[in-house]
Amino acid sequence: MPKGPFFDGDALLSEAEKLAGSNDWGDDGFREAYDCFINSLNAEADLTPQGVERTRSHLMKLLTGRLRLFADRKTYPAIQEEEVKAPIFLTGHGRSGTSYLYELLSIDPQNHAPRHWQVWNPSPPPNHPDTDNAPQIAAGEHYIQFEGWQDPDLRVKHDYSNLGSAEDLLIHDYSFVSKTFPFFWAAPSYGKWLAGADAAAAYRIERKFLQALQFGEKRNQWVLKTPVHMSQLSALWEEFPDARMIVNHRDPVKTLASMMGLLRGHRKQFGNPPPVLDRNFVVAYMEGAARSAEDMMEKRADPKVNATFVDVLYQDLEADPLGQVEKIYTHHGLDLTDAVRDDIRDYVAKNRKGKFGAHKYSLAEVGLSVEEVRERFKRYTDHFDIPLEESAS
Repeated sequence: MPKGPFFDGDALLSEAEKLAGSNDWGDDGFREAYDCFINSLNAEADLTPQGVERTRSHLMKLLTGRLRLFADRKTYPAIQEEEVKAPIFLTGHGRSGTSYLYELLSIDPQNHAPRHWQVWNPSPPPNHPDTDNAPQIAAGEHYIQFEGWQDPDLRVKHDYSNLGSAEDLLIHDYSFVSKTFPFFWAAPSYGKWLAGADAAAAYRIERKFLQALQFGEKRNQWVLKTPVHMSQLSALWEEFPDARMIVNHRDPVKTLASMMGLLRGHRKQFGNPPPVLDRNFVVAYMEGAARSAEDMMEKRADPKVNATFVDVLYQDLEADPLGQVEKIYTHHGLDLTDAVRDDIRDYVAKNRKGKFGAHKYSLAEVGLSVEEVRERFKRYTDHFDIPLEESAS
């Protein structure tokens, strides 16, 4: 049974305002989303004492970060003039090789991918010449250790290294309209609210965030990644109409089971009891993943839209990582230098799959059969000619 309430939402806001020295929240529907999440945590979550402390830390990090982000736009008005030009968004179902490809693309010094320490410490602007990054990097490492982002059970499934490239979904957290929340915490009423919410606020805060990170930088070619983009393309294009897209594809039999393993890892990280992955829960998740793929297919029926996409098959990425990067660069008109090619080869040689341990998962463990997953995703796998992998485990 739930043990809440855990958090006084108003008190957290007041504390954040004192710490940040500002009370400008930027509006944009923030309070409705925030209240919904806090109420859901208090009514439905079942957190350990450590989970409460970790969750509180994460909430305060987001609240103070949001206040400082808006304050910096007044302190440094030129931030608001920064142009975010033709960003590249990498997406695809979770566990389809997106993180690996993201790291490869981040190797190119012309590309700008947010780092975890930057996402969690965006103020003062990290690339402003007067900013000392040492305290920000140290704070990022504190958050990672205190909040459990590199706990062994989670690290096997996803690497949240402080200096590593961060998913831009973590930026969405600052809007409190974010799909991380019902994934990391048992907050079903928030998840229900989120399903009907407009994701536009998440992308509006992302633009402001990118402007702040870009301020003082010579680079302005952004490379960003999260599987969630595939289910929010309309909101993404509303804010970034010149976006260039990359989509990874893998047999859903593999990706579904693996994502359930990642969910377990994050729920444990934030002190939730192991989630009950009953058939209804898993089927609902499968339906959401299938619909997001089908929605993307329908949008790409327009040749002009389709031309902004490049597709990467998981097996091709495994077999020839550099070849897939070259394909992406050619499609999107980017220049891949010989030096970057050498750096990518070096990275591939030194970073073998499963370097933090094997991520084992089984479809049977989450209550689905191979046959029903294959049937539900047949339109998708046929459309993109996705190889079907032999084993479901």
